[in-house]
Amino acid sequence: MIGQGKAYFLFLIGLAAIVAGFWRTFFGDPLSNDNWHTLHGIASTGWVLLLIVQSLLIGRGSYRLHRRLGWTSLALVALLVGTSSYMVWIELVGDEGFPRDLRLSLVFLDITFLLLFMAMYGLGIAYRRNRRLHSRLMGSTILIGLGPALGRLYAQHIPALHGLSGGLKWTFYTIEAVLIIAIMAELFSKRSSWPFPALFAIFIAIQAGTIWATGDAFAAIARAAGAPV
Repeated sequence: MIGQGKAYFLFLIGLAAIVAGFWRTFFGDPLSNDNWHTLHGIASTGWVLLLIVQSLLIGRGSYRLHRRLGWTSLALVALLVGTSSYMVWIELVGDEGFPRDLRLSLVFLDITFLLLFMAMYGLGIAYRRNRRLHSRLMGSTILIGLGPALGRLYAQHIPALHGLSGGLKWTFYTIEAVLIIAIMAELFSKRSSWPFPALFAIFIAIQAGTIWATGDAFAAIARAAGAPV
Protein backbone atom coordinates (compact mmCIF):
# COMPACT_ATOMS: atom_id res chain seq x y z
CA MET A 1 0.00 0.00 0.00
CA ILE A 2 0.97 3.61 -0.39
CA GLY A 3 3.04 4.83 2.54
CA GLN A 4 1.54 6.43 5.62
CA GLY A 5 0.80 10.09 5.06
CA LYS A 6 1.08 9.70 1.28
CA ALA A 7 -2.56 8.90 0.53
CA TYR A 8 -3.16 12.57 -0.32
CA PHE A 9 -1.98 11.78 -3.87
CA LEU A 10 -4.83 9.29 -4.28
CA PHE A 11 -7.28 11.76 -2.78
CA LEU A 12 -6.14 14.38 -5.29
CA ILE A 13 -6.89 11.95 -8.12
CA GLY A 14 -10.30 11.34 -6.58
CA LEU A 15 -10.92 15.07 -6.28
CA ALA A 16 -10.03 15.55 -9.95
CA ALA A 17 -12.53 12.86 -10.93
CA ILE A 18 -15.23 14.44 -8.76
CA VAL A 19 -14.63 17.90 -10.25
CA ALA A 20 -14.73 16.45 -13.78
CA GLY A 21 -17.91 14.50 -13.09
CA PHE A 22 -19.75 17.46 -11.60
CA TRP A 23 -18.24 20.16 -13.81
CA ARG A 24 -21.37 20.68 -15.89
CA THR A 25 -23.79 20.71 -12.97
CA PHE A 26 -21.78 22.42 -10.23
CA PHE A 27 -18.13 23.39 -10.56
CA GLY A 28 -18.44 24.91 -14.03
CA ASP A 29 -21.27 27.24 -13.00
CA PRO A 30 -21.80 27.12 -9.22
CA LEU A 31 -24.01 30.24 -9.13
CA SER A 32 -26.66 28.48 -11.21
CA ASN A 33 -27.45 26.13 -8.32
CA ASP A 34 -29.94 26.75 -5.52
CA ASN A 35 -28.81 27.11 -1.91
CA TRP A 36 -29.23 23.44 -1.03
CA HIS A 37 -27.21 22.20 -4.00
CA THR A 38 -24.55 24.81 -3.31
CA LEU A 39 -24.27 23.78 0.35
CA HIS A 40 -24.12 20.14 -0.64
CA GLY A 41 -21.39 20.79 -3.19
CA ILE A 42 -19.36 22.81 -0.69
CA ALA A 43 -19.73 20.18 2.03
CA SER A 44 -18.84 17.31 -0.31
CA THR A 45 -15.80 19.12 -1.68
CA GLY A 46 -14.80 20.16 1.83
CA TRP A 47 -14.79 16.54 2.94
CA VAL A 48 -12.36 15.52 0.20
CA LEU A 49 -10.15 18.53 0.95
CA LEU A 50 -10.17 17.50 4.61
CA LEU A 51 -8.96 14.02 3.65
CA ILE A 52 -6.10 15.60 1.69
CA VAL A 53 -5.11 17.93 4.53
CA GLN A 54 -5.31 15.16 7.13
CA SER A 55 -3.07 12.92 5.05
CA LEU A 56 -0.53 15.72 4.66
CA LEU A 57 -0.56 16.35 8.42
CA ILE A 58 0.14 12.68 9.12
CA GLY A 59 2.96 12.73 6.59
CA ARG A 60 4.53 15.66 8.44
CA GLY A 61 4.04 14.09 11.85
CA SER A 62 1.54 16.74 12.98
CA TYR A 63 -0.57 14.26 14.93
CA ARG A 64 -1.95 16.75 17.45
CA LEU A 65 -3.22 19.09 14.75
CA HIS A 66 -4.55 16.07 12.87
CA ARG A 67 -6.63 15.06 15.90
CA ARG A 68 -7.92 18.58 16.51
CA LEU A 69 -8.91 19.04 12.89
CA GLY A 70 -10.47 15.59 12.92
CA TRP A 71 -12.90 16.53 15.68
CA THR A 72 -13.99 19.63 13.76
CA SER A 73 -15.12 17.25 11.01
CA LEU A 74 -18.22 16.52 13.10
CA ALA A 75 -19.75 19.81 11.97
CA LEU A 76 -18.79 19.20 8.34
CA VAL A 77 -20.22 15.69 8.41
CA ALA A 78 -23.46 16.97 9.96
CA LEU A 79 -23.78 19.45 7.07
CA LEU A 80 -22.88 16.79 4.51
CA VAL A 81 -25.39 14.28 5.87
CA GLY A 82 -28.09 16.93 6.15
CA THR A 83 -27.69 18.23 2.60
CA SER A 84 -27.29 14.70 1.22
CA SER A 85 -30.56 13.68 2.87
CA TYR A 86 -32.28 16.62 1.21
CA MET A 87 -30.78 15.66 -2.16
CA VAL A 88 -32.20 12.15 -1.74
CA TRP A 89 -35.61 13.62 -0.90
CA ILE A 90 -35.60 15.86 -3.96
CA GLU A 91 -34.55 12.95 -6.15
CA LEU A 92 -37.32 10.85 -4.64
CA VAL A 93 -40.27 13.23 -4.97
CA GLY A 94 -39.05 15.84 -7.46
CA ASP A 95 -39.57 16.04 -11.19
CA GLU A 96 -36.10 14.90 -12.24
CA GLY A 97 -37.17 13.53 -15.61
CA PHE A 98 -35.52 10.14 -15.05
CA PRO A 99 -37.12 6.93 -16.32
CA ARG A 100 -38.80 4.89 -13.57
CA ASP A 101 -36.11 2.22 -13.20
CA LEU A 102 -33.25 4.72 -13.25
CA ARG A 103 -34.96 6.92 -10.65
CA LEU A 104 -35.48 3.94 -8.34
CA SER A 105 -31.88 2.79 -8.79
CA LEU A 106 -30.51 6.27 -8.07
CA VAL A 107 -32.65 6.69 -4.96
CA PHE A 108 -31.54 3.27 -3.71
CA LEU A 109 -27.90 4.10 -4.40
CA ASP A 110 -28.05 7.49 -2.73
CA ILE A 111 -29.68 6.06 0.39
CA THR A 112 -27.24 3.16 0.70
CA PHE A 113 -24.21 5.35 -0.06
CA LEU A 114 -25.30 7.83 2.60
CA LEU A 115 -25.78 5.07 5.18
CA LEU A 116 -22.43 3.56 4.22
CA PHE A 117 -20.69 6.91 4.62
CA MET A 118 -22.19 7.39 8.06
CA ALA A 119 -21.17 3.88 9.10
CA MET A 120 -17.60 4.31 7.83
CA TYR A 121 -17.25 7.68 9.52
CA GLY A 122 -18.62 6.32 12.78
CA LEU A 123 -16.28 3.32 12.66
CA GLY A 124 -13.40 5.62 11.77
CA ILE A 125 -14.07 7.61 14.93
CA ALA A 126 -14.47 4.43 16.98
CA TYR A 127 -11.12 3.09 15.71
CA ARG A 128 -9.32 6.42 15.94
CA ARG A 129 -6.64 4.91 18.20
CA ASN A 130 -5.90 2.20 15.63
CA ARG A 131 -4.12 4.19 12.92
CA ARG A 132 -4.28 1.44 10.34
CA LEU A 133 -8.03 0.87 10.59
CA HIS A 134 -8.79 4.56 11.14
CA SER A 135 -6.95 5.65 8.01
CA ARG A 136 -8.55 2.97 5.84
CA LEU A 137 -12.06 3.64 7.05
CA MET A 138 -11.82 7.41 6.71
CA GLY A 139 -9.85 7.33 3.48
CA SER A 140 -12.22 4.89 1.80
CA THR A 141 -15.09 7.35 2.16
CA ILE A 142 -13.82 8.97 -1.01
CA LEU A 143 -15.09 5.94 -2.91
CA ILE A 144 -18.62 6.99 -2.00
CA GLY A 145 -18.05 10.45 -3.45
CA LEU A 146 -16.65 8.86 -6.59
CA GLY A 147 -19.90 6.95 -7.14
CA PRO A 148 -22.11 9.76 -8.48
CA ALA A 149 -19.14 11.57 -10.04
CA LEU A 150 -17.91 8.62 -12.11
CA GLY A 151 -21.44 7.73 -13.16
CA ARG A 152 -21.87 11.18 -14.68
CA LEU A 153 -18.37 11.25 -16.11
CA TYR A 154 -18.79 7.94 -17.92
CA ALA A 155 -22.27 8.85 -19.14
CA GLN A 156 -21.09 12.19 -20.52
CA HIS A 157 -18.01 10.97 -22.35
CA ILE A 158 -18.76 7.40 -23.45
CA PRO A 159 -21.79 7.43 -25.80
CA ALA A 160 -21.74 3.62 -26.07
CA LEU A 161 -22.93 3.41 -22.46
CA HIS A 162 -26.23 5.05 -23.43
CA GLY A 163 -26.48 7.46 -20.55
CA LEU A 164 -26.35 7.34 -16.79
CA SER A 165 -27.72 3.81 -16.48
CA GLY A 166 -24.73 2.39 -18.34
CA GLY A 167 -22.40 4.76 -16.53
CA LEU A 168 -23.49 3.36 -13.17
CA LYS A 169 -22.35 -0.13 -14.12
CA TRP A 170 -18.86 1.07 -14.97
CA THR A 171 -18.79 3.14 -11.81
CA PHE A 172 -19.14 -0.03 -9.77
CA TYR A 173 -16.58 -1.84 -11.92
CA THR A 174 -14.12 0.99 -11.27
CA ILE A 175 -14.67 1.12 -7.51
CA GLU A 176 -14.48 -2.66 -7.21
CA ALA A 177 -11.26 -2.69 -9.25
CA VAL A 178 -9.74 -0.10 -6.90
CA LEU A 179 -10.69 -2.22 -3.90
CA ILE A 180 -9.25 -5.37 -5.49
CA ILE A 181 -5.96 -3.56 -6.06
CA ALA A 182 -6.01 -2.35 -2.44
CA ILE A 183 -6.69 -5.86 -1.16
CA MET A 184 -3.93 -7.37 -3.29
CA ALA A 185 -1.48 -4.68 -2.18
CA GLU A 186 -2.22 -5.45 1.46
CA LEU A 187 -1.83 -9.18 0.88
CA PHE A 188 1.49 -8.54 -0.85
CA SER A 189 2.68 -6.46 2.11
CA LYS A 190 1.43 -9.18 4.51
CA ARG A 191 -0.42 -6.56 6.52
CA SER A 192 -4.02 -7.20 5.54
CA SER A 193 -6.97 -5.67 7.40
CA TRP A 194 -10.72 -6.03 7.14
CA PRO A 195 -11.99 -2.67 5.76
CA PHE A 196 -11.10 -3.26 2.09
CA PRO A 197 -12.55 -6.81 1.81
CA ALA A 198 -15.64 -5.70 3.73
CA LEU A 199 -16.15 -2.71 1.44
CA PHE A 200 -15.66 -4.88 -1.64
CA ALA A 201 -18.44 -7.20 -0.46
CA ILE A 202 -20.66 -4.22 0.40
CA PHE A 203 -20.24 -2.59 -3.02
CA ILE A 204 -21.00 -5.91 -4.72
CA ALA A 205 -24.16 -6.17 -2.63
CA ILE A 206 -25.17 -2.58 -3.42
CA GLN A 207 -24.62 -3.19 -7.13
CA ALA A 208 -26.89 -6.23 -6.95
CA GLY A 209 -29.36 -4.17 -4.95
CA THR A 210 -29.81 -1.71 -7.80
CA ILE A 211 -31.52 -4.52 -9.73
CA TRP A 212 -33.80 -5.30 -6.78
CA ALA A 213 -34.60 -1.60 -6.45
CA THR A 214 -36.36 -1.59 -9.82
CA GLY A 215 -38.81 -4.24 -8.65
CA ASP A 216 -42.26 -3.87 -7.15
CA ALA A 217 -41.18 -4.06 -3.49
CA PHE A 218 -38.88 -1.03 -3.52
CA ALA A 219 -41.20 0.82 -5.89
CA ALA A 220 -44.01 0.41 -3.36
CA ILE A 221 -41.79 1.83 -0.62
CA ALA A 222 -40.82 4.75 -2.86
CA ARG A 223 -44.46 5.48 -3.74
CA ALA A 224 -45.39 5.42 -0.06
CA ALA A 225 -42.71 8.07 0.50
CA GLY A 226 -44.16 10.23 -2.26
CA ALA A 227 -42.19 9.19 -5.33
CA PRO A 228 -44.07 9.48 -8.65
CA VAL A 229 -43.23 5.94 -9.80
